[in-house]
Order: sequence, then structure tokens, then C-alpha cells
Amino acid sequence: MIPEETNTTTLKYAAHVLKRLTDYGASDPTAEDVKRLSGSPLFEIVLSVLGEGRDKEKRKSRLNAELTARGLDMVLQPEIFNADVRVDLSSLSLSSGWQPFDLADVMNEDIPPIEWVVKYFLPRPSVVVFFGRPKHKKTLVVLDMCHHIASGLNWMISPGGNDGIEVRSARVVWVDLENGARLLKRRMKAFGKALGAAPSRGAFMAYSMPDPWLDLSKPENIPAMIERIKALGNISVLTIDHLSQVFGTIDENSALASQVMGAIRQISEVCNVAIILIHHAKKGAGKDGGLLEDMLRGSGAILAGCDAAFMVERDQSDKNQVTIKPVAVRGPDAPNISATFSYEQDDNLDLTLARFWRIAYRSVAARAHDAVLRALQEKGKLNHTNLRSEAKRIDSSLSDQNIRDGIAALEGTREIVFIVGSKGAKIYELKEEADE
Repeated sequence: MIPEETNTTTLKYAAHVLKRLTDYGASDPTAEDVKRLSGSPLFEIVLSVLGEGRDKEKRKSRLNAELTARGLDMVLQPEIFNADVRVDLSSLSLSSGWQPFDLADVMNEDIPPIEWVVKYFLPRPSVVVFFGRPKHKKTLVVLDMCHHIASGLNWMISPGGNDGIEVRSARVVWVDLENGARLLKRRMKAFGKALGAAPSRGAFMAYSMPDPWLDLSKPENIPAMIERIKALGNISVLTIDHLSQVFGTIDENSALASQVMGAIRQISEVCNVAIILIHHAKKGAGKDGGLLEDMLRGSGAILAGCDAAFMVERDQSDKNQVTIKPVAVRGPDAPNISATFSYEQDDNLDLTLARFWRIAYRSVAARAHDAVLRALQEKGKLNHTNLRSEAKRIDSSLSDQNIRDGIAALEGTREIVFIVGSKGAKIYELKEEADE
């Protein structure tokens, strides 16, 4: 292996030199360009490649043999692949260590703004995960978003409204590793027909169950994926459904998950794409008290490797209503969104039209308040046990603790009051009724 100090800018410089030496369309580096590597272990590799003369095919074979013999093929080949033969080698630094930038320079620098594909949800480049339990419509939510991106239409508008989340028209690639081509095509067609827009050819492309498989546990597959994306032209969004399928032999619960997330980050940065990962939530309430950020399945390296994570959760009482909750976001906070799934099916129960419409977001606390107040409106006076039971009947998605918290909050604001009955039981009623 190469020493640690060469694993930074020197490694990248050597990759550019070797790319020039083996690329048919590139001119050879100058003697001065090569001399800059003297003292580095990589200098010997460059000299070995040069020793094959001007035949670039022989140079390639010698380079591959040298890298394999030194155990550097997995380290240096991706760097060589990504090297740009148009770069002026004299402009590249060989300095190892930290490279600072100064506030005095930053103050005068024209820093480009965030390029939002979907405002507050999807910047470019980025790695963003949408996750949720099985059958909670997370894939359909992302598919709806991608259709809006490909068509350049605002996402999550209200029925009959002109609101919605700002979207920039962009090209999308979808990699399906779970559902199969027939199901994906039916869904794509249903969302496309409901949207009523005809995206141009190449605006939304999909691969289903590709061969070779997208296994990002193998470093050699990273440059291959980068090459595929670049070959398609200016792609802004890449969706992978679902994440666990690209881990190969790596356990998604292990610390090695960071390698796969690192590969995804590399693809995002090199190709300048926003990568959407569809993933699963853990069963049950998760660890650490059931915090939303603990619901994402797998190693903590998955969440750490993302710029944003959004949990898609289906309402327990209305199966067609979902809430999209930001769990962890670097940058401006995204809003909570509630939406209803509108669709039509044929006789075979296949989707023929499908889309999501935004509806007013109601937090769990607000819904608990509504259920408690409605229970008292309908039933009049109720003791604590019966009030909880009636609230649960009205909104079955609420937990008993949600309802208890709602009763306590309304009691604190004096919207509901109580009298003490037999054996100390609280008998609740609405404040205005008690005043009468």
C-alpha cells in the first residue's frame, strides 16, 4: 500500500498523469510533469508505464499489472477513471495535509447558491433518503416527486390550488432493484396520465433489475456507474429503490455500511446529481426512545452519510393519507407535508391514474385535541377512561399516550374542565357547557 501522505492530492495528481499516459485522445505529460512525482512511491509506477514506449495499449497493460501487483488497483483505478485529461497538470497541487481557505478570500468569493431541484427537499448534488415501513407508500411518494421533476411542475399542490413546492425541471433516472419492470411501468404510466403532462424523451428513464447488478460494496463498480450516468448526459436526479439492495456482501447494520454510503456520495459529487435512496424503517418503535431519526433501518452510518432524511408514514385510519416528516436535514428545514393518494384502478386492480394532493398538515397533538373535543361534543360528560376510549374510536391512529397528553393540554388551557365524581374520578366536559 502507498503511504498515508500520498492518499490525498498526490494520489489525484498521479491519477491525472497516468490518465494522460494511457488515454488515446490525450497528449503525454511533460518531463517536468512527471518529475513532480519524484520521491513518491507512485513515481515508480509512472516510470514503468513510460518504459513501454508510445504504445498506449501496452502502457495500459503495464499499468494494470503494476497496480495489481502492488494492491493498488482498487485505490487508484477509480481516481484514474475520474481524472480529466483537459486539466493543466501544473495547476494541480501535490501538497499533502490540510488546505485552508481564508475568510478574507471567502468574503470576496462569488459562492454559487444552492441548486434546488425540489425546494428544501432535494438539492443538487446531494444524497437524500426517503424511508418508511412496508406498504406506507414511500416509493409512490418518490415516484410522484420524480414525475413532477421530469415535467417541471410544482409538487404537492392542493386540489384546485396554485400552491405547491417549487420544482426545477430536470432529467431523472430511476434504478429499480425491487419491483420489476411490469409493475414499475404501470406505475409510471398511471402517474404520468394523472399529471397530464407529456415529458420530453429522455426526461425520465428507468432501469429495472439491471444486469450486472448495482453492487456498491465493490469499488470497481463505482466508476462503471459513474460512466453510465455521464453517458446519459445532464442527469440531475438518480433514484435507487431500494438502498439495501446495493450493499452486496456488506451487512447494512455494520460499520462497513459507511463504505457503501461513501460510494454513493462519490457518485453524487462526480456526476453532480441528487441521489434519492428509498429505504425501510425499523420494525417497532426503534431504539433510544423511538425518536424519528432512530427509525431508519441499518447502521447509523446510513443516516450520517445523507444530507437529508424524510420519513413517510401512512395514517392508520385513512390508508390513503400520508405524512412526510423531515428527520435530519443539513441546511434549511423542510416542512411537514400531509398528502392524500388519489387513484383509479382497472378491473385487474392495476393503477390507471395516480398522484398525491397536498392537504392541511395536522400534528399528532392537534389531532389528539380534535378527537378529545369531538368526543365531548358528541357524548357530553365522560370520565377519563371513557373519554380516552371515545377519542380512540374517533381517531384510531392515536396512541393512548397521545390522548392522555391531549386531555392534559386541554385541561391546562381550560378548554375542557372536570368535576370530581365518586371515588375521586374526574368527569370531563367542554368549558362552554360547564359555564351554562
